[in-house]
Amino acid sequence: MTAYRIWDAIASIPALSQESGVRMMPSDFFFPENIENDAKQSSKMAEIMMSGVRGFYRGSDIIDDRGVDPSYGAVDAYELMAPIIDTDKAMGWLTSLVESKGARLVTETIENDLIEVEDALRARFGADVIVNCTGLQSLKLAGDKSVYPIRGGLIRVINDGTMFPKLNAALTITADAAHSSNEIVFLVPRNDNILLIGGITEPHKWDLDLTLDSPIIRRMRERCDKFLPGLKDAQLDPDYPLAQGLRPFRGSNVRVERELRRAGSKIVHSYGHGGAGWSLSFGCAQDVAMLVDEALAGVPARPMGWRPSGRGRREITASL
Repeated sequence: MTAYRIWDAIASIPALSQESGVRMMPSDFFFPENIENDAKQSSKMAEIMMSGVRGFYRGSDIIDDRGVDPSYGAVDAYELMAPIIDTDKAMGWLTSLVESKGARLVTETIENDLIEVEDALRARFGADVIVNCTGLQSLKLAGDKSVYPIRGGLIRVINDGTMFPKLNAALTITADAAHSSNEIVFLVPRNDNILLIGGITEPHKWDLDLTLDSPIIRRMRERCDKFLPGLKDAQLDPDYPLAQGLRPFRGSNVRVERELRRAGSKIVHSYGHGGAGWSLSFGCAQDVAMLVDEALAGVPARPMGWRPSGRGRREITASL
């Protein structure tokens, strides 16, 4: 919930919301059966209700209110307020933020495992600590053979109210809720009158060669059109109709941990966030900052999982 609270705070300040591309918006989750009939989903809903999210509401009337086709099979739903992030705008804002705090950005390629070049890199840049946030490249830079991609794709359509009623809420049926494949319904408005239509998850697919005519993309569009019939008339974004990318997963869990293979190393790792990078962002950043402090203080590195939850948390909203 760390990132949720910080994004919510950012969105609550109009000028900062506009500058960062972050706003809070209703986010609706739909289910093909009564939630209580699915122990996993029931437990997840209870956890969400207790987490402190804003605007939680549960009711099947959400289905009709959002114009979901009754024949699609959604029978239960709940809603909460969630941060919707224009990621292109937010990345520009974050870049400017760290530069304003004195960061110097350098773009180059590193081919070796970081423990092989740690000393040289630290000497070259005058760095006390190296933080590895290289996502999929941690397969090589951290020697982590469990790292793998999950390819995703999204269709971008114009969401200005001209061709279909403007959608002002995110709508989702996840694969686990539908007990189906990894092809889901995922509709998310962007802050620039663009609606993202998705989605797909293809593990271990490295190539970014999808097109609008790819069978999995055609099925994705058909699935979403069936779920929300008004989308059949949606106009593609002429400048950027299809977005695709690789989500950086790993075999076990997100890795936020100091380097363990070399005694005395001052490398801190933060990778494997999959499709949850924005959701985990500030929470992982706090943990990284704590690990950096430990490395500088000469505290021996320990594996993930030993540290009590919440220990050493930093307050970071005031510095934004």
